[in-house]
Amino acid sequence: MTLPLESFWKEKLDTTYQRTDLLFSLLPRDAMLERPIGLRHPFLFYLGHLPAFAWNQIGRGVLGAGHLDEAFDVLFERGIDPKDDQGARRSTISSWPSVSAVLAYRDEARRAVRARIREVLGRADDPLCENARILHLVLEHELMHQETLLYMFAECRPGLISRPASIAPPESGKGRAAERIRISAGDAVIGAAWDEIPFGWDNEFGRTTVSVGAFSLDSLPVRNIDWLAFLRANDDPSSLLPRSWIHSGARRFVKTAFGPVPFEVAEGWPVQVSGEQARAYCAHRGGRLPTEAELCRAAFAAPDDARRPHPWGDAAPAPCHGNFDFARFFPSPTGTHPAGANAWGVEELVGNGWEWTSTPFSPLPGFVPYAWTYPGYSADFFDGEHDVVFGASWATDEKLLRPSFRNWYRRTYPYAFTSFRVAWDE
Repeated sequence: MTLPLESFWKEKLDTTYQRTDLLFSLLPRDAMLERPIGLRHPFLFYLGHLPAFAWNQIGRGVLGAGHLDEAFDVLFERGIDPKDDQGARRSTISSWPSVSAVLAYRDEARRAVRARIREVLGRADDPLCENARILHLVLEHELMHQETLLYMFAECRPGLISRPASIAPPESGKGRAAERIRISAGDAVIGAAWDEIPFGWDNEFGRTTVSVGAFSLDSLPVRNIDWLAFLRANDDPSSLLPRSWIHSGARRFVKTAFGPVPFEVAEGWPVQVSGEQARAYCAHRGGRLPTEAELCRAAFAAPDDARRPHPWGDAAPAPCHGNFDFARFFPSPTGTHPAGANAWGVEELVGNGWEWTSTPFSPLPGFVPYAWTYPGYSADFFDGEHDVVFGASWATDEKLLRPSFRNWYRRTYPYAFTSFRVAWDE
């Protein structure tokens, strides 16, 4: 039986809140002010930011209802993306409210948002209320920050966050080595038209078709074990050490959301490095990073130019297709999900890590910012310093797997759950 729209959205939000609360419950309460990544705020900020964003967009934004708690509405309104730690220090504050006060604000904001769902659904004079776009926006914002929390967990001191028994341990193995596969020339579609999808972020519009020449692509991402061989072949490997690796004496470990694991466990996982480091590896292999258009063609087209909603075809995303949607809380060895292969046999185009591309993040033709609610969501990052990342990681919710969804990171940023593969010109 189909739920009435109001009940549907309450259930969707409540399910998202439950996962957020689970993640925060893994963090000791006395660690809320810890800041494991200097480029980001302490954990406490995100505890307040998620409810503040929801109220600011729905209550203060499209409904014009004013402040819920002016001090907290403003304090937790917006995160940061500085170039360096010095810029981050200038962008944060030295005194934060208590955890109890922020939790009380969170609960009040959630109640207020749930109480306004009917009003949002009844509005016909605002494009963000149409198709419940503002509810999609708030929901997806929280889903994206769940991933941010998890890669912040990975930077915490070992032993701070323990894996609960309800979460399966990591899969180990060498994974499968990549094979070079030729992708035929043809069109790639990037983005979507406004009325084509129920919701998209401003950078997903408008839809554009790009002619892509033939190219070759590794069938799988580069593994930790591949990166180790690259380091051993390099005369000056110090700048190429992944931030995701830890060295302790003669032993090597790889970071995870639940603390470091021995390298032998993670050797077959996709290596997590910055975009600049990924470019260096590709050059060493005589290749390059693929472009956004090339990965869009590989993932969502076939040799006859037919469009596909997913790399594997029409079937809805399922655990057999890839490591995404929190099916696991760790990367998987490469080649674990052959059912997710594209029409040419390239695997893992979705899941296991956001793939670095060589494409600077920029607007699509006809781009219009969400000026009425979130004008800086995309436009603040059209600066030539951020590159598009493609696909999804294991911590990416299924809702974000649509072909038009676009993500990006500063190319020097080493913390996110990223991967990459090598491409070559034909």
